[in-house]
Amino acid sequence: MDEQARVREIYQRLQRESANWEPTSLSYFKGEPFKALIAAMLSAQTREEQTTAAANRLFALADNPFDMLKLIDEQIYEAIQNVQYAEPKVGYVRDIAERVAANGGKVPETVEELVEYRGVGWKVAVLTLAVGYGRTEDITVDVHVARIGKRLGLVNPATKQPPKVNEELKRILPRDMWPHWNALMVQFGRNVCLPTYPRCPKCPLNDLCPKIGVDRVSTR
Repeated sequence: MDEQARVREIYQRLQRESANWEPTSLSYFKGEPFKALIAAMLSAQTREEQTTAAANRLFALADNPFDMLKLIDEQIYEAIQNVQYAEPKVGYVRDIAERVAANGGKVPETVEELVEYRGVGWKVAVLTLAVGYGRTEDITVDVHVARIGKRLGLVNPATKQPPKVNEELKRILPRDMWPHWNALMVQFGRNVCLPTYPRCPKCPLNDLCPKIGVDRVSTR
């Protein structure tokens, strides 16, 4: 099997398996740029279920930048307190709401503009564009995408920066896979390809994966 055929088979197998896995937290905010931006920022260093719960609590109080600016910091903190770095993220929520409100309620549509917002780095910006606007000129790179890409031999193990991981993946993944790759890797990484003790014996990709960097696997 050549590399392009292997990549296609990896993608197709994971798409079939994904029907059995919980959707990613940001999938609930497709087509809603403001909510996608806030949720993507909250997701940094935070587990999926905590991100979903915090975002839902916050959006129950205010689901647009204008109403969010009416909230006091204590209300925002109470809604998002279970995410990592909740205190600085209160300030990020307020800064994002202020900037978007000043822009007439419209979330920017470029990475360059988004990364000027407090709490918004390259990954959050790319994820916001993908979820909020359906724009996938880049592949969102988080810890799952980077780790699994290296295990599968799709990314150089020495590559560290997310934008560089993105460029390496874009050179090998067909364009139609880019919109779905991040969500598949997040689901796969949570359920099977764990950071330590991946469940290789039960993995749908076991025969396709060179297991680069894997020292021990789960026997379960």
